[in-house]
Amino acid sequence: MQASGRGHKVAVLDTIHGAGVIAQRMVDSGIEAEALEVYHHEPSVFDYDLIVSPVHLPPTNPVLVEARKLKKSVVTHHQAVGELLGPILKEDLEVFEVTGTHSKTSTSLLLARILSGQKKVISHTTRGLEIWNSGKASVLQTGMSITPGNVIPAVDAAKARGADALICEISLGGTGLADCGILTSFSGDYRIAKGTKWASTAKLQMLSLAKRGARLVANTDVGLSADLSFGMAGHVQAKPDKLIIGKEELPLSFSEDLDFPGYQTALAASAATAHADGIPLDEIAQALQDFDGFSGRMKVLRQPGLMIYDSSNSGLKVGDVNRALDLASGPKLGLVVGEESETVCEGMNIPALLDLLRQRRAELDLLVLVGERLAPWADELGALRAPDLAAGQEKAMSCPVERLLLCVKCFR
Repeated sequence: MQASGRGHKVAVLDTIHGAGVIAQRMVDSGIEAEALEVYHHEPSVFDYDLIVSPVHLPPTNPVLVEARKLKKSVVTHHQAVGELLGPILKEDLEVFEVTGTHSKTSTSLLLARILSGQKKVISHTTRGLEIWNSGKASVLQTGMSITPGNVIPAVDAAKARGADALICEISLGGTGLADCGILTSFSGDYRIAKGTKWASTAKLQMLSLAKRGARLVANTDVGLSADLSFGMAGHVQAKPDKLIIGKEELPLSFSEDLDFPGYQTALAASAATAHADGIPLDEIAQALQDFDGFSGRMKVLRQPGLMIYDSSNSGLKVGDVNRALDLASGPKLGLVVGEESETVCEGMNIPALLDLLRQRRAELDLLVLVGERLAPWADELGALRAPDLAAGQEKAMSCPVERLLLCVKCFR
């Protein structure tokens, strides 16, 4: 998408999900563009030639309704980002894009851990931008969502740092920049755009926008013919004590506290992608040896007289809270649960969460509810209240509990 390309004036919709970043890069590239807020306002797109819309925007949104009525060309944020960055991407920068219904962040981070044994790696995930060397990460920037628009600053960071590889976790599909696309899973598929389409359909942009020669690594549950498969009956499988790659079996030992079922998909996906990238099998196995999990993804922290189970992340769902309660069950259990609405655009399913808390309240010695939407039920549930994860954890740790489960939907 160049200044002389299609469309003379571009409207980029949805300032909450990256429209500002995309529009600014267009302006910097010589394209007349403007970011429009479309949830609380109804700006006209009459004067625009091209509309760039997020894939999750409901077709009933008045701005999209007008665009269709006026027969305007409409492309997704993903496609616009790919067209903007494709022509200027360095040939020696290898790009990996990761999408799926779950395990995206863990797959991205594990892949960075493996590849950084040989390469300088930049990762962009819900944890933010990080630079990796020899399996260790250093944070460059936090507070970034995985909307496709944020691939732009990720590419900028990779160029500025002279990275060999860039790994981007992306919501709802790929941009077409990837040399290798990873589909982690379609299990637990869900509806988007006010129930008008399946998330998996949007995620298939990983294929529809793929550039010539790009490889696809995919879970067998996706049901596609990939260059390399992983998961049940796939070419690459992760087991509690080994990694299976084709006919090779590589012994592995993980931390005793690792929630292996929660990481199984990510372990297989990252190993499969590294294998497809030519990393020797012994180096893959060595990078995964003694892995003990990532913060916010059922990471266990042991302190004197207290075990903390950290499962607070931006993708947290009610089912995850239920499973985490099973894993952390035991005497003197405290739970900090809820959402940080300031940092997560799609909150928890509050009615379902309340049902779960009512069912399992008797198992808890302490309950702390986080966020404004849960506060009205604190008295009914005999719970304390907190505005965010940090305040909730502080309150819980001042109480006599021996096990503490953190389940707050938030960016870390």
